[in-house]
Amino acid sequence: MSRNALGIVWKLIIVSLFVGMALSYFDITPAELIEELPETIGKIVDTAWSGVQWAADYVVLGAIVVVPVWLLMNISNIAGKFRKRD
Repeated sequence: MSRNALGIVWKLIIVSLFVGMALSYFDITPAELIEELPETIGKIVDTAWSGVQWAADYVVLGAIVVVPVWLLMNISNIAGKFRKRD
């Protein structure tokens, strides 16, 4: 095994130790963690999806103002590009 691989293994062992200690502090056992994994993944997906929906609402709301203002500010540039093609 190379030195780099041994370093990675060592780091994984140290991080696993700290995570295991933290989980033990909260009285979480490996069996509980495995049993509740599907529920946890579902909660993560639901939270991510609600975040996307929240952001999409604000993006659409802002675009209602930003896009027309941008078009007004750049209408001469856009018209000039079409005139050059003719």
